Amino acid sequence: MRRPRRRSGGHGGFVLPAAIMALVLLSALVAGALYVSTEELRAGRSDLASERALAAAESAIERTIAAWDARLNTSSRLGASAVVERWFSPVGDRAEVTATRVGRRAVWLTAVATSGADGRTIPARHTIAASLRLVGVDVPLRAALTAGGRVTVRDATVDGRDGVPFDASSMACADETPADVAGLLVPDTLLACNATCSSGPPAGVSGAPPVGVDAGLTSDSTIASGDRALAARATLVLPTGTYAPRPSVIAAGCDSDDQLNWGDPLGGACGDLFRIVRIRGDAVLGAGSVGQGVLLVDGTLRMEAGARFSGVVIASNDVEVTGSGASLTGAAFARDADRVGGSTVADGAEIRYASCAVRRAQLGVSRLVRTPGRWWAELR
Repeated sequence: MRRPRRRSGGHGGFVLPAAIMALVLLSALVAGALYVSTEELRAGRSDLASERALAAAESAIERTIAAWDARLNTSSRLGASAVVERWFSPVGDRAEVTATRVGRRAVWLTAVATSGADGRTIPARHTIAASLRLVGVDVPLRAALTAGGRVTVRDATVDGRDGVPFDASSMACADETPADVAGLLVPDTLLACNATCSSGPPAGVSGAPPVGVDAGLTSDSTIASGDRALAARATLVLPTGTYAPRPSVIAAGCDSDDQLNWGDPLGGACGDLFRIVRIRGDAVLGAGSVGQGVLLVDGTLRMEAGARFSGVVIASNDVEVTGSGASLTGAAFARDADRVGGSTVADGAEIRYASCAVRRAQLGVSRLVRTPGRWWAELR
């Protein structure tokens, strides 16, 4: 029998393993490339979701500042927290802002935002904290009625003694103590009149002292520092006329859209509603009027019998409070621009100084602004 001859240099047994090895290596390269591209895609989508979450948190903070409800200025207590903004998008992004009162004029906002744009079960998340403060315009607390001209008090009360009302539990009045001021503050004692203008305080005027003198007060002076800034920030501007504001409640809540709703000094649903109301010209508050906040009148303010206002009143000309039950609680300023007649408190009316009422009005109309410097930080 003859044996078959073996071919010299044959590679028949190596080709198949080499081909298999090449296929394996090629598959590994393809799988690696696919894995890398997939991870890059996931990383890109994750970065996009993270940026969207950060942008949502920043946007939520800005919306909260722009749409801040000033009623929280006086209603929120120190250390109290409340959710003030919630936002959702059709693609799954969401943000929630919590406001924490950390001081009388300090607010801490925390925005937590998530984004599910990368399709992950656990969405991207960012938390931003922002430090803000409440800024208002100060008014000098020197007298119950400060006037640049003559003031006549007849069968009425002008009282500079503090404490009515004084709520020490109020955020605006916490850590404050009552302090008496002058009943009247005028450029000259002869401008404080009763039946006649004499050097003595008129009957019905009390305070520390009953009548104070500041020769710098004239009809051309700025009676209350910052009144022009307040006018520029007026939340409600009305023409000259007669008004009868009163608290307005709808669905058990305060109707802040009602232009004749100027809050309620006695509390209730509108107890924390304060406005800066500017009237372009003379104004009359009719019988039964009720309001609080800051009232700016570009002429003469007349309060009739039964009208009540609490806070700060600044009139470019005169303040006339007449009739039984007519009451102004807080502080009033009259520039006496026309140098004729002067302000009048008569016939059972009263002006009573109350620092707490003034501070509540100041705080109630304050704006929420960013703290100077680095006002926000990312927590995680």
